[in-house]
Amino acid sequence: MEISYRKIKANERMILKTLLFCPALFCTFIAMNLSAQTSAQVYKTVEGSVGIIGAYKGEKILASSHHLFARINYQTAEIELQLDPLTLRTQTDLLNAKLLNSNVGLATLKGKMNIPYVNTLSHPPHNLKFEAEFQLNGVVKKIMITGLLKHISSGGNYSCLLTLDFKICLKDFGVTVPGGYSDEISIAVSQAVLKPDNQ
Repeated sequence: MEISYRKIKANERMILKTLLFCPALFCTFIAMNLSAQTSAQVYKTVEGSVGIIGAYKGEKILASSHHLFARINYQTAEIELQLDPLTLRTQTDLLNAKLLNSNVGLATLKGKMNIPYVNTLSHPPHNLKFEAEFQLNGVVKKIMITGLLKHISSGGNYSCLLTLDFKICLKDFGVTVPGGYSDEISIAVSQAVLKPDNQ
């Protein structure tokens, strides 16, 4: 009878330890998963250069900004761009004033590049051609992007050089252009240097 009682108590202690261990194991698994997500290879810049080419009565007009935000997740090959149109500048004071008074909000682009992932070490240039969602003035449209992604090395630290080109029609986004200005514009991200997020 004494032996049976001891066995029951031992079993109870074992069950209690198991119940206490399982939540701890679950929490450890969650923490490891969150840590893996946090340590994802992310390259970004907040000083990317972008040029926008339009036309006024047949004459080309260039607007540019050096405040483009760009981010690439190397594990998923997802890309995100953001630009405040208020940072764009041209050589025409009148057009600059119109840009400063515009209220179209942030221009954003999100998509997945046509590669499964990006090697975090040296890799040959990637020719890019993929579909992305472009948002402007509260309207979201799918557009085609072309470009090039390649690695550069400086002192053993790798960065990436990003070039993108695409076109949009402003009327598709509910933007009315003044008379004489072209509705279609070309947007070019010019050799933006993206560095690891922890640098």
